[in-house]
Amino acid sequence: MDIRMMPFLVAFFLVLLKLIRSSSRTKRSSALRLPPGPWQLPLIGSLHHLLLSRFSDLPQRALREMSGAYGPLTLLRLGSVPTLVVSSSEAAREVMKTHDLAFCSLHLSATIGILSYGGKDIVFSHYNERWRELRKLCMLELFNQRRVLSFRPVREQEVANLLRSISSYSGDGRRPVNLSEGICHAINDITVRTAIGDRCKHQDEYLHELDGAVRLTGGFNLADLYPSSPLVRRFSAAGRDMGRCQKNMYRIIESIIQERSVMPMPEREEDLVGVLLRLQREGGLQFALTNEIVSTVFFVR
Repeated sequence: MDIRMMPFLVAFFLVLLKLIRSSSRTKRSSALRLPPGPWQLPLIGSLHHLLLSRFSDLPQRALREMSGAYGPLTLLRLGSVPTLVVSSSEAAREVMKTHDLAFCSLHLSATIGILSYGGKDIVFSHYNERWRELRKLCMLELFNQRRVLSFRPVREQEVANLLRSISSYSGDGRRPVNLSEGICHAINDITVRTAIGDRCKHQDEYLHELDGAVRLTGGFNLADLYPSSPLVRRFSAAGRDMGRCQKNMYRIIESIIQERSVMPMPEREEDLVGVLLRLQREGGLQFALTNEIVSTVFFVR
């Protein structure tokens, strides 16, 4: 055999192997009776249906339009990630109630994985004993009726501050008032005060990083589209940006935890950080309530 033919034979066998694997996946997919979906392209999957849609700047509307063609359950492949789109109340009830155990472990994307310490928070953790214990802790200790009612003075004060601010800006009836911004600030102040008992000097910095993190998780980026590729994850700008946001956010949370740990304030024990630190000291849980887990619970709050 001519040695010059070797590269062509190798390429031929590689293509043949890929076709065989693709055929095998297609047969398995048929056996699984997967939901319908739009046609796909190699490598990018169904992304072009979203990016080339007339609603490309509003993906949720593009998905709604797609569900009109393929039904309440639509299967997409975004990059290499299979994605099930549920677009009716009946289908959502089946997913979130009837078949809850099959769907309760959320997909952990690359950027969410960075933000949540690999799924150590309560929202993106896998459904397991640790998650059940953490959920029980939140329901009994953090969000029970007595504790929620104890924060009523904080909510009333911040709402009163918001009303006074609106009144001062609109006193002459000429200056417009940005209600969205005012309500957002009031909610942030209420959240911070219920979490740590007071306003935080790093609040604006924290919210800036949080806003950046939310934007990164809400869009399409290579790290999330191809999570199994180490090369993509290493050179992804989204991964680096999320790492920076996560580092700055948890640095602020860690400073709050450290401050409360060295200077305990019994009279402020009822705020959420105080409760978590008390439970951390007392122990008795089925897992160690580390500062990382306390930070992720604080972040979810």
